[in-house]
Amino acid sequence: MARPRKFSEDQILDAAAQACLDHWRDATVANVAAITGAPIGSIYHRFASRDALFGALWVRSITRLHAGLMAAAAVDDPRESLDAMTVHIPRFCRSNPLDAKAMTLYRRVDLVDLVPESRRHEVETINDAIDATLRTVTARRYGRLTERRLRLARVATRQGPYGLIRPFVGGDIPREYDAICVASARGILSLGD
Repeated sequence: MARPRKFSEDQILDAAAQACLDHWRDATVANVAAITGAPIGSIYHRFASRDALFGALWVRSITRLHAGLMAAAAVDDPRESLDAMTVHIPRFCRSNPLDAKAMTLYRRVDLVDLVPESRRHEVETINDAIDATLRTVTARRYGRLTERRLRLARVATRQGPYGLIRPFVGGDIPREYDAICVASARGILSLGD
């Protein structure tokens, strides 16, 4: 009979998030073990490598970010929806500094080759649902979807806000950046009108 697990996957990932905040890309499985009090071997039993562990943390953090983006996309008015999607990024990163820092560990395209085969599809497709949702909201905003308008929406609601607040990730994100991100997004989106 197998012994019951003393630490849940979320407890281990929570410790990995703290290790990431403390050490960023230099965080180790030993750091995680020290935070949890779990033996290093127990962590390696659950996560085959350092990248498997911190890759799982990255996936969890991105998934949490996406949940708020999906809720923002559900706003009826497409302009308000795009504003809500835009402002979600600085607000999420401010409210969830551990997740925000974990999202900076990898680029998706690089992580695909680092995680175990069993997690590759999840990493490869992690943005699919949010991409489809953004297409829908963008089509509603403009009345007709074009590739140019979709590119503008991606920059306005994701790349722009994240680029603006990234220097602050892991620390205090000034609240004025909410308005800065929205103003920037509205300007970018107006280029598609």
